[in-house]
Amino acid sequence: MNLNTMGRPSLVVLTLCLNLTVSAQSKSNEKYYKESAELRETVWAWNNPEFKVRDVPTDFSKASKVVIAHHTELTADSKSKIAYYGLGFAQKKELSIMEVVREMVKVNDKVAVDYYSELSFSVFQKKSSLYRKDNVTTYVGVRVIKADGKVKEVNADEMVLTRDGRNKKEGKLAIPDLQPGDIIDYYIATDLLMTNDFTTREYSVILFDDAPTMHHSFHAQLGKKFAIDYRSYNGAPDLKVSRNGDDDIVIDVVKKNMPAFETTLWIAPAVQLPFIRMNISLGTRKGKYGYAKAGEINKNKSADEVLTDKARSFGYDYYTSVVGGTEQDEVIKLARKKAKASGQNLMDMNDEERAAFIYYTLRFTKILNFDIDKMERSINSGDYTFNGLSSYLYNLMKKGSVDGGVLVSSSRTGFRMNEVMEEDDLTATAYVGSKNKFITIQTIYDVPFETPQDIEGMTSTKSFTIHPKGLSSFRGSKTEDATIQLAGFKVPVSGPAANAHIDNLDISIVPGETTVGVKRRTIIRGHYKRDTQRALILYEDLYESERKELGEEMSLLEKLEDNKRGRKYVDEVRNAFAEARKNQKTAFTDEAKSWFEQEITDLKDYKIESMGVRHTAPDMMYKSTFKMDGLIKKAGNNIIFEVGRIQSSPLVIKPEQRSRQMDVFMSFARSIEFNIDVKVPEGYTVEGLDAVNKNVSNDAGAFTATATLAGDLVKLKVTRRYNHSYEPAANWDKLVSFIDAGAEWSNSKILFKKK
Repeated sequence: MNLNTMGRPSLVVLTLCLNLTVSAQSKSNEKYYKESAELRETVWAWNNPEFKVRDVPTDFSKASKVVIAHHTELTADSKSKIAYYGLGFAQKKELSIMEVVREMVKVNDKVAVDYYSELSFSVFQKKSSLYRKDNVTTYVGVRVIKADGKVKEVNADEMVLTRDGRNKKEGKLAIPDLQPGDIIDYYIATDLLMTNDFTTREYSVILFDDAPTMHHSFHAQLGKKFAIDYRSYNGAPDLKVSRNGDDDIVIDVVKKNMPAFETTLWIAPAVQLPFIRMNISLGTRKGKYGYAKAGEINKNKSADEVLTDKARSFGYDYYTSVVGGTEQDEVIKLARKKAKASGQNLMDMNDEERAAFIYYTLRFTKILNFDIDKMERSINSGDYTFNGLSSYLYNLMKKGSVDGGVLVSSSRTGFRMNEVMEEDDLTATAYVGSKNKFITIQTIYDVPFETPQDIEGMTSTKSFTIHPKGLSSFRGSKTEDATIQLAGFKVPVSGPAANAHIDNLDISIVPGETTVGVKRRTIIRGHYKRDTQRALILYEDLYESERKELGEEMSLLEKLEDNKRGRKYVDEVRNAFAEARKNQKTAFTDEAKSWFEQEITDLKDYKIESMGVRHTAPDMMYKSTFKMDGLIKKAGNNIIFEVGRIQSSPLVIKPEQRSRQMDVFMSFARSIEFNIDVKVPEGYTVEGLDAVNKNVSNDAGAFTATATLAGDLVKLKVTRRYNHSYEPAANWDKLVSFIDAGAEWSNSKILFKKK
């Protein structure tokens, strides 16, 4: 489980396409099934007393599900029988880590029964800290313990098996006749082959669940060739570490009667939920060259050491850009040329102007550059995500005489700055100018000078720059000596108006029809843009727009026709562009369906008016017309317009979520606004407008709805606003108050009464 990221509120994705291959035929199948059967016999025979418990305490009896017991066995290069030598999981045990995770859960109601009645493979793999790695073989076992004590085993062998990137399958397993009061007992066993390259494998002991847990335990035995760095987070207990007679590293963790944790709604696991994080590696004999010594156990690695590693990488990136950075030199040369062609001098621009011009030149000439040998990748380049390119951008700007640096911090939902364990825990973002404005490339749609959402508000930061003496400051291989580390600065925070989704809708109602006509014009700002840009913008349109901005005379197709090698591909490229344009209508329809959660038909007049890919025009704007179903009901001769459904399915706070002790981490401050004009059908009057009005506002946010009649138009304005990306737990009731208001308003209706 990756605790350093939180792309969505949910920690667990319950439907996950996994790269699995069914075991090879005949002998391979026989071998796998034999191993699987032997492993099942071993696991079900565990003598752990917690797995013999059948009753749950009264305090947990009202929970939808209760984890009676959860236990993990982790072994590597150990002479213990726990290593399952007899199963032959790996020929070289010193290069293999074996994990078995077993969990026994009592299902108390229909919700839990539905969840476990069809287990997707991800229900198993979310319990494993090894499965996501490459080179693994995986086994699962499932059985149901009925209320009368009878045990029914489910054949899980058909679902599984060896992970392989060549094929994709999604494993699912039906659990028949599961009923409230039953206990489901299941495990996942994973064998990870390691290479002897001293690479660390991150492993987390997760000490939280969305269900109450009666007994949670972890036991590991790692051979003396291994080394471990570890840290406990957010109140998690320390590891109990000892040695056995073979000098294996023995680790134990036990925690009992754990309450249920909120794990799905606006949580930052890395700073809120208890877990223990270990970096496991094959140590070196003497622990030289930055590698851990074999058998070494290190607690709470210094964050300063990680920063030094980051500085070393930063210095090395600078070194390689100077020695071999011809691509960056080429970008600066092209920027000078394009500036001159437009009547400007690149070096006469101020830092921000020059940075923006270089940025757009880089994007067009390198990132948007059409590669005929990778045509599909070029056309779909909007789907790709980059790592921000902080060192590259810093070095590029330095070559363009733009002052700046790189801000190093943790991400706002990641590990605290003083608790990082490795370089990847840190986020690096280039900035330029005296006002420290950020430049980053995470997608082809990014614009300069926008603050990345994952570092907004960070205060514990470092600023990296290169020593003025540049290469002369290097001392042998110590590239960190070229890096100057200074105190950073507080990262600014965007407000709800900067991250907005605004829909302007003209709605027409025709008596007798169940659909309404909609003319839509949408404006999307800030952090809301990326997914919609990816869905709707065509590569060809973005390329042509940037070409014109930078003064390129020839279109992409004209450029291919003018090239001897590219000429023969012109028809193929033209057809690919035509197919993408044909599919754009479907993309517009799907986007509207997803946003409004209603059936959308007869979409036409769709157009992107602004792509939002320039800092001088950062808003994305698009329009379309269509028919929308699901808003009209008949009541005799009258028409009921279910206006509350226009906002799609609002967030509903569940009963178990209404009391909260944990702070709230949302993606970003934001606002959603609907400006709706509904024409009153001829021959009808309007009733019920007063009931539509609602206003719940406080310093955490607001839900407001107003409805007025202006001639033959009903004018509605609906706004949902979250003022901050972070709220302390003390403000939870304020959030709930306007969230509830939005949920209640979803039932709002307007009556058009026949005269």
